[in-house]
Amino acid sequence: MVDHEVEDTLREIRERVLAESAQAAGPLAVQPNGPAANGADAGQAAQANGRAPGEALARLQANLATTERAWSRLPPLVSYRRGLAARLELWVKRQIKRAAHWFTWEQVNFNSAVHHALGDAHEALAAHEQRLAAHEHKMVAHEQAAARAEADIAALSASFRQLRSEADNGRARLSELQARLAAAESRFDGALAQLRHALAAGVEQLRAEARALAEETRAEQHAFVEGIRTDQRALAEGLRDEQRAQIQARAAELLSEMRERAERLLEEQRVCFKQLSLEVGEAAVTHDRARRQIETRLEALEKP
Repeated sequence: MVDHEVEDTLREIRERVLAESAQAAGPLAVQPNGPAANGADAGQAAQANGRAPGEALARLQANLATTERAWSRLPPLVSYRRGLAARLELWVKRQIKRAAHWFTWEQVNFNSAVHHALGDAHEALAAHEQRLAAHEHKMVAHEQAAARAEADIAALSASFRQLRSEADNGRARLSELQARLAAAESRFDGALAQLRHALAAGVEQLRAEARALAEETRAEQHAFVEGIRTDQRALAEGLRDEQRAQIQARAAELLSEMRERAERLLEEQRVCFKQLSLEVGEAAVTHDRARRQIETRLEALEKP
C-alpha cells in the first residue's frame, strides 16, 4: 500500500514538472517580430506579473501537499523481470531496504527539513502577500483621498476667484459710495449751518415767549392755589366727621367678627377634646384587655 502511494506521489510530481515545463516553453515557441509582438509581450508580461504571486503560492501549496505525503517514504521497489526472478529480485531488494534503513535516515531527515522549510516559506510569503494587498488597498484609498483633495482644491480655487471678483466689484462700489458720501457731507454741512442760524433765532423767540408765559402761569397758579387751600380746609372739616363715624362702625364689625371666630375656635377645641377623651378611653380599655389576656396566659404558663 505504501509503495502504491509513493508511486502515485512520484507520478504527480513528474506530471506537474512536465506541465510547468510545457507552460514555460509555450510563450517562447513563437516569437513574431514587429511592434505588435512587442506590445503583446509587454501585455503578457504585465499579466504574468499580476498573476505571479498568487500562482506561485498555489504551486507552493501543491508542492507542500506532495512533500507532506512523501517526505518520510522511500521510492517503491520495482522489477523489470517476471516470474520467479522478479519475486526473488523484489525479496532481495526488500531485505536490502531493511538493512539500509539506517543509511536512508539522513535522507528522510533532509526531506523533513525541506518540507518544514517550505511550509515556513509558504506562511511567510502568504503573510507578505497579505501585507502587500493591504498596502495596495491603502494606496488606492490614498489615491482616492488625493483625488478628492484635488477636486476640493479646484472647487476652492474657483470659489476664491469668484470671491476675488466680488471683492473687486465691492471695492469699486465702495469708492463710488465714498464719493457720494463726501458730496452728501458737503451738502449736509451747508444745510446744518443754515439750520443752526434758524434754530438760534427760534430759540431766542421761544425764550421770550416762555418768560411771558411763565409770568402769566405764576399769577394763575397763585390764585388757583389759594382757592384750592380754602376748598381743602372746608373738605377736611367734613371728612373728619365722616371718617370718625366710619372708623367706629368698622371697629364694631371687626370686634363682632373676632368674637364669632373665637367662639368657633372654642367649639372646635371642645369637639377635639371630646374626640381625644374618647380615643384615650378606648386606648385604656384596649390596654386593660391586653393586660388581662397577658396575665391569663402567664397564669396558664405557670400552672404545671
